[in-house]
Amino acid sequence: MRIYIFFIILLIYHTSEMFAQTPLDFTFSQNEIIVPRRNAPFDELKVYRGEISGDKLFSTNAILGKIVTEDIQLRFIPVIPFGQHQKYTLFYDGIIDYFTINIPNDYTYLTVQSIYPSDKMLPANLLKWYVRFSKPVNEAFIYDHIQFINARGDTLHNPILHIENALLSDQNTLLTIWIDPGRQKRDLSPNIKLGAVFKKNNSYTLIISKKLKDHQGIPMQQNFNHQFNITEADRIQPNIDFWKIQTPKADSKADLIINCEESLDYGSSLEGVLLTNSIEGTVPGNWKLIDHESVFVFTPADTWRSGRYTISFDKNIEDLAGNNLERLFDSDITNHANTGLNKKEYKIAFTIR
Repeated sequence: MRIYIFFIILLIYHTSEMFAQTPLDFTFSQNEIIVPRRNAPFDELKVYRGEISGDKLFSTNAILGKIVTEDIQLRFIPVIPFGQHQKYTLFYDGIIDYFTINIPNDYTYLTVQSIYPSDKMLPANLLKWYVRFSKPVNEAFIYDHIQFINARGDTLHNPILHIENALLSDQNTLLTIWIDPGRQKRDLSPNIKLGAVFKKNNSYTLIISKKLKDHQGIPMQQNFNHQFNITEADRIQPNIDFWKIQTPKADSKADLIINCEESLDYGSSLEGVLLTNSIEGTVPGNWKLIDHESVFVFTPADTWRSGRYTISFDKNIEDLAGNNLERLFDSDITNHANTGLNKKEYKIAFTIR
């Protein structure tokens, strides 16, 4: 019994010596750590992500980096700069110490700038959301930070399609969120078992957690909440024959306006419209969507010339339910009689005088 007690005391004493807590008096920034040289070999200097205790130190992978040896100090330069708002562990010469890269007082935090569809009345078979952020976001587990709740505060079960590589565009500032197509399209197994994600005459809230981080690993400061209401499912495809055009006059810089009579899908619409004439070919200018994405507006770069113009629409332009100019989303694509308008081209011509 005495031998056993002596062994435990000896082991505790040895561990305390090995992981002494004498400060290392080091300095650090996002790009390097500077440590005064001691008797220990230089390659014993290790840095770890997180606050690692001594008993887990050697089973944890160290951060990759380069050690530069100088006369009186060592410099550790990480392969990837240290992240702000992140804790780190430093180990050298049997000493453990911790540090954190603080967020500057003037740091501009990540926010949600806009969300599409912007209308608060949406069809039950809504297919996609788009979230515009103020700066590039960190795509790691991004969909885990998104949820929908109903009016009772219950979280909806598996409403979105989790994709391994997040659907980010515009330099990681625009996120696409797919509502599970298997549940939104009738007669598919998920729809039969679970039903559509959203129910008619119900209200819901899209929540983006403040834990979502920007490209520097810093989270938002508050949750983003967007409330909306559900109406009947939309099973009518968009038809350009019913769209109304307001044409500008020659020698003016007035906008060309196209009223589509319904909200369109933000992601497929702006990239799917082109204005041409017989003189310039593609007319230079900018397209945008307004009035809850139901109206195309074209602002010309120069004054309008008299002549004949053509607006060409890509067949894949969709409404909010995924119905495009060529076919219904909820149709049987093997049934050629049920593929919708099935035009080869979707164009509107007009004359400016």
